[in-house]
Amino acid sequence: MKKIFFLLPAFLLLSSCADEFLTKDHPTATTDENFWNTEGEINTALNIIYDQVPSGQFRYQKNTRITFDGMTDDAVWYANFFGEVNIIALGNATSQMRGTGWDAIQPVWEENYLAIRRANRFLEFAGKALVGPELKKRYFAEARALRAWLHLDLFLYYGEIPIVTKVVLPTETDLAKNSKQEIIDFIVSELDLAAQDLPLNYAINDIRRITKGVCYTMKTVAFLNSGRYPEAVAAAKQVIDLNLYKLHPKYQAIFNYEAQVNEERIFIRQGGNDDSFYRAAPGYLGGNACLNPTAALVNTYETKQGKTLAELGPDSAAIYKLSPNYKNNRDPRMEATIAYPGSTFYGNLDPFDDSPNNPNRLAANYSSKTGFWLRKYVDLADKGRGRGTLDYAVYRYADLLLMYVEALVESGQWKHPDVIKYLDQIRLRAGMPKVNVAVYNTEEKVRELYRRERRVELAFEGSRLFDIRRWRIAEKVMNGVVEGAINPKTKKAVNVETRTFSQKDYLWPIPAREIDGNPLMTQNPGY
Repeated sequence: MKKIFFLLPAFLLLSSCADEFLTKDHPTATTDENFWNTEGEINTALNIIYDQVPSGQFRYQKNTRITFDGMTDDAVWYANFFGEVNIIALGNATSQMRGTGWDAIQPVWEENYLAIRRANRFLEFAGKALVGPELKKRYFAEARALRAWLHLDLFLYYGEIPIVTKVVLPTETDLAKNSKQEIIDFIVSELDLAAQDLPLNYAINDIRRITKGVCYTMKTVAFLNSGRYPEAVAAAKQVIDLNLYKLHPKYQAIFNYEAQVNEERIFIRQGGNDDSFYRAAPGYLGGNACLNPTAALVNTYETKQGKTLAELGPDSAAIYKLSPNYKNNRDPRMEATIAYPGSTFYGNLDPFDDSPNNPNRLAANYSSKTGFWLRKYVDLADKGRGRGTLDYAVYRYADLLLMYVEALVESGQWKHPDVIKYLDQIRLRAGMPKVNVAVYNTEEKVRELYRRERRVELAFEGSRLFDIRRWRIAEKVMNGVVEGAINPKTKKAVNVETRTFSQKDYLWPIPAREIDGNPLMTQNPGY
């Protein structure tokens, strides 16, 4: 069997000379001597590794995290590409799955390991470059942190994976998985080492680069998603104690051009949402409406008084389910995130007017299949120009604070004053009341609250897939009929599709060709 693990197929070679060199399997000593010499060369090499940081939206590239929300209870995905998203959402994932159009899932394994390979080459050869010692230390710290993050990203999707810390030759490609503890310990130790040589911030033209705060945030993610809650508390506190980040006063503004450069961003992909209008907007405005919010998400938002629909009782809840923003009385984050029937963000949206002249009817091309449209990360300034320049926040401060709250609660500290303190900060910024401590006065109720806050605060930012896996609730929320908006004529909800979810779906399958080419590699359970 041909060895293919970590080897680069020809179709992945990019056109730039630097990138082509960095992906060679058999670089000669002469080539290495000629390449790793100047600051420009090693900066180019580092930037190529940065290119694997996930984007938010829907371009034809891999690891587009907002697209992956279509594999959760928050959304359905309808497009003629990234078909694996639907395959997984419906519970039909296999190790050989291929979707329609461009692949989104299968290449994640290969391309992350390709980027790890690049980072290993950097750490092995860039030391001889004629660069000042302090700058060289920073560059090496960035490469080390990126390599740690790439391992973390793979762990979040696949579970146990091989740790790779050197340039792997074709004769060395039979590698076995490391244990969860080994993986997390490696990631954290690398991030701690990198943080020592990284600055707190950069000039505006370098804002995408990794900082101390990014390293500490990645540590928090690693600990939280491996169930090491006390360590997650400590890591999150490292970020908070930097006193660098704060919540921007206008929630909606951080997702458009008004305030896309803001004090809340921790780690970004510059231009990572450049396709957001084209892929989210209705067809009559030139969009594709690829990712459609579900009723399950819409019904999660509280009223402005801080009441859930369940607390309102069945009669009042029915009114809000039929008219989501009844009397303009919902959590403002819903309006900032979702366009619903009767919303005017995209114009007058009526998916239930069956007139052939209505471009927003459910049956129309490039119309929503749920009756809801995505609004977050969509700026009307991009209308007509196809693509914009919006950045994607991989991590922002509100996310970090919610991870801190979760880690406190799950480590048995649900009464810690920081729990309510930071939940209040996030809610007040959004225009919501403080936590009603008379209601949220037990561990279970506080857990219910922080999970709801994560869902509505971070909707369509790429966190929901990891959240429902970490909380082990996916088999509950991902099984059954997916519903959309309620038709006011029939008083019935749109039935979009029926999904199934089993225990195996908590992890993605390792691509079959990796199993076939490596006798030491074991497939994830159930595949």
